[in-house]
Amino acid sequence: MNAWPGNAQPLVRLLGQCRIGEGGRLAYRKGWALLAYLAVERPRVHRRSRIAAMLWPDLAPGAALTNLRQVLADLNRAIVAVAGEGVLLIDREHVHLCPEASQGLFDIDLLEPAQIAGSAALEWLEDAGELLEGVALERCDEFCEWLPGARAWALQRLLNALERAREDATASQDLEVAVNLCRRHVMLDPWNESQQRSLMRLYAQRGEPDMALHCYRTLARGLEQELAVKPQTATHTLAMEIAQRYAAAPSLRGYGRTRAPHAAPQDKAMRA
Repeated sequence: MNAWPGNAQPLVRLLGQCRIGEGGRLAYRKGWALLAYLAVERPRVHRRSRIAAMLWPDLAPGAALTNLRQVLADLNRAIVAVAGEGVLLIDREHVHLCPEASQGLFDIDLLEPAQIAGSAALEWLEDAGELLEGVALERCDEFCEWLPGARAWALQRLLNALERAREDATASQDLEVAVNLCRRHVMLDPWNESQQRSLMRLYAQRGEPDMALHCYRTLARGLEQELAVKPQTATHTLAMEIAQRYAAAPSLRGYGRTRAPHAAPQDKAMRA
């Protein structure tokens, strides 16, 4: 398991907005699809004819291979510019990423570090999103069948990394970073009530009970509208506890209540 490279950021981003280097671009949309496929499927060696058929199923084999050759040339140019030679290996029949030369270049390689450290690394992690976000290939049935499974695999790795980084930030009392990481986790996995409770606790710990209760209300509305269920008992109990503390400490976040806490104000606070 590779360690996060200090304060570095990944050279190739496939999670969220795709990017190579600081401003590297690819001329072809299917170049991103091919790069993600090769990165996820390492260390397999792929026949060029099969890749061409997957990405251009409506074309004759010769035309599909011509398109693939153009995409590979553009992709290799972009990778060599940021990482040097020997990363993308191409011959007349096959194409693949060198497992050793490419390891650590991609954001998906950096999701299971021994230790996440450095502001730049955390900044990237807070911004990471779905694999090939916004990329869709019409009439490419084989690729479209592959993509959901790859996205689910990448998402789970990303969620695990966010949780570990959030736990580290909480342990070191860096609550701002912990909140940002937890918010990103909740955004990507909104029905995960364990993470919702973590976010509520972090807000309460920062002295922002109103934000904690807002999280609860948003979750409750979403669950009712989308799934026709109520929050888990543990989530509801936590919200009640935070509401009780907020009612008992009216100076928090500008709430000037003087009434002694009892059931009605707590419920009203959670409904507001």
